[in-house]
Amino acid sequence: MRSRAHHSRRARGFSLIEVVIGMTILAMITASLFGIIKSSVKGASDVEKLQRENDQVNRFVEQCRITLETMPASATLSLSVMDQGTGMQELKVAGVPACFPFGANPISYEDTSIGLRPDLVKPTSEGDTPMPRYTLGVTRKDIIPQTSDTTVAVQQASLGPDAADDQGRYWMPLLPGVVQLQWEFYKESTKEWVQEWSTAQWPELIKMHLTMDGRTHPLTMTFAPPELKLRAATQKAPAAPVDTKNANNNNNNGGNGRGGKGGNDKGGKGNPPPQPKGGKGGGTPPPKPS
Repeated sequence: MRSRAHHSRRARGFSLIEVVIGMTILAMITASLFGIIKSSVKGASDVEKLQRENDQVNRFVEQCRITLETMPASATLSLSVMDQGTGMQELKVAGVPACFPFGANPISYEDTSIGLRPDLVKPTSEGDTPMPRYTLGVTRKDIIPQTSDTTVAVQQASLGPDAADDQGRYWMPLLPGVVQLQWEFYKESTKEWVQEWSTAQWPELIKMHLTMDGRTHPLTMTFAPPELKLRAATQKAPAAPVDTKNANNNNNNGGNGRGGKGGNDKGGKGNPPPQPKGGKGGGTPPPKPS
């Protein structure tokens, strides 16, 4: 009887409490694994996003370096503040055909402007103190091709974040997620950094401060424009050296009666030596007898 009762007890299976405890443990393990997988995926995504952002920043910095450090002598730079409240600046480069070769016409003689535009997709940055986000881009007159489809392209651009600004200019986005972009030009005469520049003379140094969303410290880069060394168009040719030794020899040969060669002409005959005066016959008279 005891063996049958014990056998029937084991055949009933797990009780409700045991099932609940087992499911609770399984849920805890599953939640822990899901949290680990989620954090791993998020970490990999953040690393990929940061790497992609670094690549975009490096390409922009390299284009700035190529443009500002290899400018031809005909290039001009101007820096102006577009908004006094936010300090937004605009850098204009003129006379550089290969300045940021993007768009339908990569080689262009139009003026190229580098500036910020409001980010309409994500207007504010992340963090405890949200700040306005911008998209860094370039613009010039021929950045949109002048073809039969220009009207359609303009209409499509006017519907998206690449719409024209208040001056009717269309921008090509290069770097999204920018919080601040500041340019500084070094003025040698006053030994100071200025944030506006309108003279035709190049600054000695150009400094850029770029702050990206999610980063506490800005990226600072310094560029050195090429030095222009102007030389005179014509220079006086040096005089040919004079051989004084040969000139003296020629003078001596001509004085002794020998035909010395003076350059390409033959030297003239020298003067004969003086003859003593004598009597008739040309000889010396004999002495008189005593």
